[in-house]
Amino acid sequence: MEKKLTNRDLQALETEKKVTDMAMKLVKEHGYDQVTISQICNACGVAKGTFYSYFTSKKDILIKLTSRFNKELSQLFIYDEKLDAVTLYQNAVTAYLNYVNKDGHVFTKSYVKAMIDEELASENTNTSIELQKSFIDKVISKGLQDGDFQLNMNYDDFFALFSATLMGVLAQWSMRKESEGLIVMGQRVLFPLINLMRKGSVK
Repeated sequence: MEKKLTNRDLQALETEKKVTDMAMKLVKEHGYDQVTISQICNACGVAKGTFYSYFTSKKDILIKLTSRFNKELSQLFIYDEKLDAVTLYQNAVTAYLNYVNKDGHVFTKSYVKAMIDEELASENTNTSIELQKSFIDKVISKGLQDGDFQLNMNYDDFFALFSATLMGVLAQWSMRKESEGLIVMGQRVLFPLINLMRKGSVK
């Protein structure tokens, strides 16, 4: 049975959300490197002591943001048994690209750089940019079950390739001056990956 949250608990969650939301807003406007804890606190109207009640550092906000992104993304990946595996994969890729695109070019550029600089991927914080490995694994399983795929590589190897390619797409888009083209570029690069699991793709 879940413990009922007290008014104090709810207030703490609200304060944490307010600080995280403001940090994201400021990062969108100025970039992660340029935003300071003092700026975040002043914009929120909270004391630094309050900030450190919820976060250990600015890096901790980045971790919170990524956890939030992963949770929101998990709601966008719809597993419809009536669809074939390739369509499910393509729908998930498109949902991810649309989600990133809505946050904008400046924010994504700053966010990707911050993840690299802060070395988040090397920590056991569940904050990687994974497009929900469990969903991808489920899609591969469906393709195998339906006879559309064969196990040309194991699940972990495919996801490692997918993740590296996805990060490459985000990095390449971030390095561009213009903000257009993420969805088209991402689909062009990421869609063909699933063909590696199709029957006859490996000679």
